[in-house]
Amino acid sequence: MNNICHWELQTRDPDRAMKFYEPLFGWKVTFEKEMNYVLIETPGGQPGGGMNVVDKIEPSGTIIYVQVQDIEATLNKAEKLGGKIAMRKSPIPNIGFFGVFTDPEGNKLGLFTPLSD
Repeated sequence: MNNICHWELQTRDPDRAMKFYEPLFGWKVTFEKEMNYVLIETPGGQPGGGMNVVDKIEPSGTIIYVQVQDIEATLNKAEKLGGKIAMRKSPIPNIGFFGVFTDPEGNKLGLFTPLSD
């Protein structure tokens, strides 16, 4: 637990992102239309990543996700330590749950918990 398990970039154009990152790094890049999200599998496996499809690229839009046992407890602890909750625990269909907070400096970090087996 508490290991980096996922990262995210941003893209305005999923097709352009696939044409760029697949040949550049050998990543398998797939656009999931139902989620409006780009999944990225790296040749070495974990941690994999993804891309949020956005209208405008935000500075510091990269998010690193840390796998934790209890998202709500970790969000509350981050808030008590001076961070701010950006997104409460939310489901990722058939995968698990995530949440996002900003640290006292304004950096965004994500939290992830997979579905139980």
